[in-house]
Amino acid sequence: MKNQVYNPSTMKRIQEIDLLKAIAIIAMVFIHVFDASTHLQPSSPIDAPFIWFIEFMGNIPSAGVFMLAMGWGAAFSSRSTPKTYISRLRQLVILGIVINFFEQYIPSIIDPATFGSVWEVAPSIIAVDIYFFAAFAMLYFAAMKGLRNKPVIAGVVSAAIVGVCFAVNAVFSFESFSTGNAWFDTFLGLFIRENDYSFFPFVSWIVFPIIGYWAAILFKKATSRKSVMIFTITTGVAALAFSRVMMTVFGTSDAVITGAHSALDGEYYSMSPLCAICGYGVIALEFAVANLIMMATKQRLAKCLGKMSKNVMEIYIAQWVLIGLLSPALVRVTNLWINLLIGIAVLFGSYYGAELYIWIRKRIAESKANKPNKSKAVAA
Repeated sequence: MKNQVYNPSTMKRIQEIDLLKAIAIIAMVFIHVFDASTHLQPSSPIDAPFIWFIEFMGNIPSAGVFMLAMGWGAAFSSRSTPKTYISRLRQLVILGIVINFFEQYIPSIIDPATFGSVWEVAPSIIAVDIYFFAAFAMLYFAAMKGLRNKPVIAGVVSAAIVGVCFAVNAVFSFESFSTGNAWFDTFLGLFIRENDYSFFPFVSWIVFPIIGYWAAILFKKATSRKSVMIFTITTGVAALAFSRVMMTVFGTSDAVITGAHSALDGEYYSMSPLCAICGYGVIALEFAVANLIMMATKQRLAKCLGKMSKNVMEIYIAQWVLIGLLSPALVRVTNLWINLLIGIAVLFGSYYGAELYIWIRKRIAESKANKPNKSKAVAA
């Protein structure tokens, strides 16, 4: 199609998505450092707005953006096959275990309250963080690639998944449910918000990758940025208005969007249908703002932050390694501004740590590629 705004065959990266992911990475690091500092005490009137901003940006605008971008990337990938996504599922499960070791397990066994509880906190190793969620999302993308030539069936399957997940979230509340077996409860938490080790359960959050996937399918047909802007602003405002009205009608808390992230983990991670609709509204308007920034800066800002977006996996792992190692000090931090300085240090440390890891990985790959094949040399 001529004049496509988003043409998968000519665009290596979608710069609006890169910009949103880079902003989400920055917010992610600050909210994780903030959450690790469990004894912060606001000391001045200007502390409260900063705390609200950190908590808001570290909420839907971070996790939701990553998940929509996941779906967007899957839709734009022309070479991926169902087998590719199954392979990624295995890789992400391994990564999830490694991350949980540093994010959950290490801080737990060195925390004075649970010091030495090596076995008691062991289930945290399979706690559902965003990488475990991403692993299970690969099953959805594998199904979509298998149905790429049957768009109607793919659409029906996607709508059915969203409907079932919304129904489960709307009708049932699993947060007080327990089988009495910590390992099984933690495994169950991979799919439903069932315990404190369940952060991004599949049922609650799969709607975001699905929206990202189908938004990308739709935007592939767009011939102007203006039409994309109109669509995102219109649907974003409609989603926000509808969800807020329904929250008022049903008496549902809107604190997942306007309130404290750390104090409302249950509401945030459970992600009720209304909260998910509200979350889409926030991200749609973010995308529209990113379009405006792109046009105003002539794409320079997105290009500047592109590397950060491209290395999101390595940065994510690096920040949890640093936060895990710093956790004994972070729990003693009471001043917000010291916390922000530590956040800046962790952000730079994560970025350059990721860069160093990528550089080492490339050198190792080059070394292996240049190493002579001994079997061929012997045969010669």
